[in-house]
Amino acid sequence: MLRSSRSSGPLKLSASSDIVELRVARGGPALPVMRVVMSGMASRHDMPLEELDDVQLAVETLMAEEPGVGDDLVLCVWVESGCFAFRLEGLTNPGLKAALLASDPFQPCEGCLLDVRLFLDSLVDSYAVVEGSLGWFAVEMKKRTG
Repeated sequence: MLRSSRSSGPLKLSASSDIVELRVARGGPALPVMRVVMSGMASRHDMPLEELDDVQLAVETLMAEEPGVGDDLVLCVWVESGCFAFRLEGLTNPGLKAALLASDPFQPCEGCLLDVRLFLDSLVDSYAVVEGSLGWFAVEMKKRTG
């Protein structure tokens, strides 16, 4: 469902610039829909396929650590200053958040997450954890295009 930026709904497009916001229920169908949105934006801005693959894998990596039930996830995608920028909101896994914010080197342990920092560092040019309300957080990432 496509809607303008003035209405509420699952997908918003900003008329003033290329910004897409997708609200999607958690679970299996979320990732394919997010891939379509990211692919469309990448195509519109002539992003090479290899860079698009990196962006999609970064989102997949974050979602792999999230529970399959809970509040909706929100993916925002835009282009700024030669960078493909995107933010995944609604994340709730405290282990994921701690891993992303950790400053010490990854130490494997039973039941701990893979070093998501290592994955994100290899896939995107920058990322930051953004605090949200009601216990959720977001990860904002940027990937230079071309």
